[in-house]
Amino acid sequence: LAESIPNAERLEVYGPADAPLALVRGRRRKRLLVRADRDVDLQGFLRVWLSRVKVPASVRLNVDVDPYSFL
Repeated sequence: LAESIPNAERLEVYGPADAPLALVRGRRRKRLLVRADRDVDLQGFLRVWLSRVKVPASVRLNVDVDPYSFL
């Protein structure tokens, strides 16, 4: 994921880091945080970024655009 991040101004990507509940039902969990100014097209950025990534079948990828918590 990190190698495929598009160049973007006024946007920061933090992580990957272990989630607070790093192991759930035998699966490891990581999290990333993308922080951007309000006028940045964050969904467009995520669309471009994730289109560049080939996710292995063994990996589940979930995007939460407005997380209530990071658990």
